Amino acid sequence: MNDAERRIRAYEEMGDHRTGREADNHATWWMTEELHKVGVDADWQTWRFPRVEIHDASVRFGGWDIPAVPTFDCTFTDHNGVTGVLRRDNGPGIVVWEFAPDDQERMAAGIYTSFELARADGVDGIIMIMGDPDGYPVVRNAERPLDPIDLPVLQVAPMDAGPILDAIGSEATMIVDGGRVDAPADNVVATIPGTDPDAAPVTLMTPKSGWYTCAAERGGGIAIWMEIAGRVAASPGRRPLNLVASSGHELHHLGLDHYISELGDAAHEVHAWMHLGASIGSRNGQPSYAASDDELFDVATKALTKQGLERRAFPVGNAGFGEARNIGEINGRFASFLGGHPYFHSPLDTYDRCVDPESLAKHTDAAEQIVRYMLT
Repeated sequence: MNDAERRIRAYEEMGDHRTGREADNHATWWMTEELHKVGVDADWQTWRFPRVEIHDASVRFGGWDIPAVPTFDCTFTDHNGVTGVLRRDNGPGIVVWEFAPDDQERMAAGIYTSFELARADGVDGIIMIMGDPDGYPVVRNAERPLDPIDLPVLQVAPMDAGPILDAIGSEATMIVDGGRVDAPADNVVATIPGTDPDAAPVTLMTPKSGWYTCAAERGGGIAIWMEIAGRVAASPGRRPLNLVASSGHELHHLGLDHYISELGDAAHEVHAWMHLGASIGSRNGQPSYAASDDELFDVATKALTKQGLERRAFPVGNAGFGEARNIGEINGRFASFLGGHPYFHSPLDTYDRCVDPESLAKHTDAAEQIVRYMLT
């Protein structure tokens, strides 16, 4: 077993990597120790956020009690829930939205416009039926964790949704009984000195949190991040290399927001940022890449071509999605690997099902080539 497989399997075995939960906290310690083993003096950076605590999330009618997951930026009900007629179109009651596994709208930020329109049309709650190809649940990231929408929203797996669809036109109760508590979460941070202490640094970043085991979604980026850290520690570049593995990914990138805020003016002095985003080295993925400018786009294209890798390119200057957006918002220079795969945000995102070791190895070398260029 090589280091990449060992690391991704270890990460997967920790469990669901939701921000500030047990597996996410375990990952902080584990990643710090892994970096120490390759000669990198790592530490963690603690920040605070409103952690969602769910007491009951379900849809009930007749003899049915169907499990669900609320969006983490919705309004909560009390333990009695909201009762209304199940309907397909907007209006008073509970509207049911059904999404195919390949429907991009279910994950897109633009869905918040649909939430607002539903609220304006008198909808009392929304049930989103969405899942992976096997019918297991997938859940969307919370784009508004600090400014929740004024509507309860539940996400139901297709494998559980049949009775709901059969009951359209009948009355049901949706329960989103939960709350938010102030809680800590951690980023993993480190710096590898360069040969020129006065040179502006490069930052290599990857998220470390997510909804479920995230073997392909997060594991590929984490494995590459660790491997490049070890290689650069053994053979430094001219510039310092800053490392950050941020939590809060599924909560609108709160961990990276904190990291950038803590840097202050120094964030604008970073020479370039390399973002190791979602699903790198995944099976049957939808791989993409992005860059802030023509120079870094050309560097990334050549690095991918050298490894025989094909990824869809975003237009130059378009960060796509993921944490590279945060860098674009501060006018930073970046290159980014990003994408999805069939079991993205699903509990079935495991190493054996979703990771392509050969692709991961090639992406590691491609990412290192980009980082090495940035470090010159």
